[in-house]
Amino acid sequence: MNFIEGNLGILPASYTTQAVFFDLGFTLIHFQGDYPSVLLDSYYSLARALKREGYLFEVDEFVRRFKNALADYHQSRDIDLIERPVETYLTRVLNTFGHIEPPESVTRNALAEMYQTTEAYWQLMPDTLATLRQLQRTGYRLGLISNAANADNVNRLIDRCGLRGFFEVLLISAVEKIRKPDRRIYARALNLLHLTPDRAVMVGDTLTADIIGAQNAGLRAVWVTSRASHPENLRARPHVNPDAVIDQLSELPYALQQFH
Repeated sequence: MNFIEGNLGILPASYTTQAVFFDLGFTLIHFQGDYPSVLLDSYYSLARALKREGYLFEVDEFVRRFKNALADYHQSRDIDLIERPVETYLTRVLNTFGHIEPPESVTRNALAEMYQTTEAYWQLMPDTLATLRQLQRTGYRLGLISNAANADNVNRLIDRCGLRGFFEVLLISAVEKIRKPDRRIYARALNLLHLTPDRAVMVGDTLTADIIGAQNAGLRAVWVTSRASHPENLRARPHVNPDAVIDQLSELPYALQQFH
């Protein structure tokens, strides 16, 4: 039998779990700051960027309408699991002020300013890099599946945190047009690695999207309890049975051993 030697000791090369997929926000990175306050600041950054491009509106009213539009979007995406890029909602709000759809370059630059306001507050979890390195050395294939309304935002965070080199596959819902827990996004990730669901594990902080979604797609799922007190997780907890539960990423390599 062939063996791979890693930090966990000697593992058979034919071990069952071959791939580990990760969520991004609150799993590999966390937000250091008051999220609602920073999010509101980001909407004002967007408004100011558009004003500099000559768009006419009262800033506070724009922010109010944009915030309401995103609230509607968040509600609809949780129902149909379709990811509609944030550009769609920005155009709708500008339409209410009598403006037509902005040129792509204007939209992209304005949204970059909006997201860069929040990006400054995202930081790596303390044990992210060490854990990913350990898993990689052991022989696991790694991937990322992220729910996000803007792919540029996710890609900047990945690069700023030095994460891209770890992942063989990277799926962002804004590109895929569907969100976790839709089982199709997991199927696409598996297809890219030419693996069956029983060969992969999903790791994430959200019981509905990351745990239920993965299990419905046939994967095992490890819940990171970084946001156990979040209302969405509190509502789901009595009805969800993760395959493993960890408090921090450094526990993951040992949790994976039970799946071999």
